[in-house]
Amino acid sequence: MTSPQSGPVRVLLVDDGTLYAQTLASMAAVRLVEVNGELRATDGLQALEWLERSRDRVDVVLLDIQFDVAENRLLQLDAAASPRKTRRFQGVAILREIRQRWPDLPVVLLTELQDLSLAEAAADVSATPVTYFAGAIDADTLRIRIWSAHAEATQPLEDEGVIWGRDPAMRALRHRLAVLARGGLPIVMEGETGTGKSHLARAFVHRNSGRRGAFVAVDLATLPTELVPAHLFGALRGSYTGSVADRKGAFEAAHHGTLFLDEIQNVPLDVQKQLLRVLQEGRVQPLGAVAETAVDVKLVVAANVPLSELVAAGKFRRDLYMRLSPATRVTVPPLRDRRPDYPLLLRQLTAACAERPAVRALVVEVARAMGLRRDVGLQLVVGADLRQPPRGDALELGLPDMAWRAIARHPFAGNLREMAMLAENLASFTLFSAAEAVRAGVALHHGRLQVDGGLVAELLASVPTTQTTTGVGPRIEVKIAAAQTLSQGAVAVERQVMEQLFSRCRGDLGAMAELLLGDRGRARAVQLRLNQLGLSVRDLRAGDES
Repeated sequence: MTSPQSGPVRVLLVDDGTLYAQTLASMAAVRLVEVNGELRATDGLQALEWLERSRDRVDVVLLDIQFDVAENRLLQLDAAASPRKTRRFQGVAILREIRQRWPDLPVVLLTELQDLSLAEAAADVSATPVTYFAGAIDADTLRIRIWSAHAEATQPLEDEGVIWGRDPAMRALRHRLAVLARGGLPIVMEGETGTGKSHLARAFVHRNSGRRGAFVAVDLATLPTELVPAHLFGALRGSYTGSVADRKGAFEAAHHGTLFLDEIQNVPLDVQKQLLRVLQEGRVQPLGAVAETAVDVKLVVAANVPLSELVAAGKFRRDLYMRLSPATRVTVPPLRDRRPDYPLLLRQLTAACAERPAVRALVVEVARAMGLRRDVGLQLVVGADLRQPPRGDALELGLPDMAWRAIARHPFAGNLREMAMLAENLASFTLFSAAEAVRAGVALHHGRLQVDGGLVAELLASVPTTQTTTGVGPRIEVKIAAAQTLSQGAVAVERQVMEQLFSRCRGDLGAMAELLLGDRGRARAVQLRLNQLGLSVRDLRAGDES
């Protein structure tokens, strides 16, 4: 095993036993770091104390799940968890703390108990590989897990035009898409509008697919229903009203390439049947044609609502959903879940908007007045960098701390699309004011323009902060039944609401907290309320899977 960087991979083992340490100590390409003279931290408190002092000395954390340690050495799992359950899932509690303090530190979960269910902590262990060992430890599997975690963590924050950032969920998404891109199965992308699904399909999936054909994108939300079949499958002249020439469909245009169908939930049910036949047989029959044409495409479909909900509601064919392969479903996280990456994303989006003709013209005009080169880029300066003098190799926009704090709190319901518009508006207004001053004879010398904090507040206030989606709305239907007391009746109604929300959020307690409390970080409060209502997370998830 070789590391993405020179030298062995430095591993912090957090385990109350010795079995893993003995195996890892024999691996030449792995170096266990010492914690108080030992090759492991025996509990979470010890591991966190060591990381506070020595985070820069470790590349990967290997973390056991179950810890049989004294109660005073346990990290709290949740308010309702018993000591027994807390020991059983102690690794999850430790993982939460590591994620909160060092979100870019890769973690691999380990357990010897193959029957250990992590369903109750699915939201916490998502984007974290879990390795099961039955009996003897498989050293090769350990090597692969360590190398993969380290390799993914050392990937650049941006590549191939995609800003991945440090968020663990985005890095896990990158790895999953890299695997799925090379396969022959379709890819289902789910996520809120504006999260960048089409950009991921074009810039990453298509480029990594190895296909020589074109990338073809179809936004099904903008097509009239009656034109969807012709647009997808093609049509001969005269096959429908207004058809004056033969038309090649999107499947044919994307032959040997990638076809991206955005807002797949908008395909009418009768067209869904035709789409299923194309996927099964690899052939299309244009409208009005007798012969069929073979097509070979990498299909990527996107939806801003969970397709499983539409299947349950009878609005999407179950057989088509299964043919799209739900196992290849990926979820693009909303921007509000990537807050640590806000500075990186806003800087990159600000730099990118400088390539738009209108903004570029302003950049050139202001840069010339400041004595900078005409071809300089646009750079956003935030935080401690504001205390440094302008570097002179870019036209800088300085964002005051107060303005940045307002942006950091903003939920960006429109996701990356909204942040991109914010970046372009900030650049346009700031540069336009500077250009007008230059035309009036004002001399500019410093190479940095300060963004108006009031402008930031005004732009943020002009955008609704609640997320709205099309398709399945937020309504929940409940059945009212007579009860002995009003309290019992209210509890029965609340149980129905929580059960349906759990299913709609696919077991993500953080998402439920976002809907109910406006704060994704209050997932534990949601779990406590479920427990008070007598609802088991494990039973709820088992019911969803059955």
